[in-house]
Amino acid sequence: MEIEKLTVRLIQLHCYQNDEEKYDDVFLKFNGEKIWPLDKKHEDVRIDSKHDLDVTITGLIPDERAAIEVWDHDLLSPNDLLGTMYFVPDKKGGPYTVDMNPLNESTTARYSIDWEII
Repeated sequence: MEIEKLTVRLIQLHCYQNDEEKYDDVFLKFNGEKIWPLDKKHEDVRIDSKHDLDVTITGLIPDERAAIEVWDHDLLSPNDLLGTMYFVPDKKGGPYTVDMNPLNESTTARYSIDWEII
């Protein structure tokens, strides 16, 4: 019997604390692929801001952990992975909120994502 796969919609990105002085140049990745923003390299994200995502991720296996990576785009050096948000979709519902796990102790950035299973 084939397992019914799930679809997750990422609703909104919340920035509670950015890593850079004024703002982070954020983009999101899933399974090594950039998923947001699609129309430009990054989004300028400031402290205490919210950004609509409207990103759909299909083909997820129920009860299997998935990860969204939060990256900071850099112009003259390699991009910085700020942290990862892990979630485990199980059945239709939501919205839920997941907090970012910082890459290391020196990462000051704090982000979360609202998401739902559709």
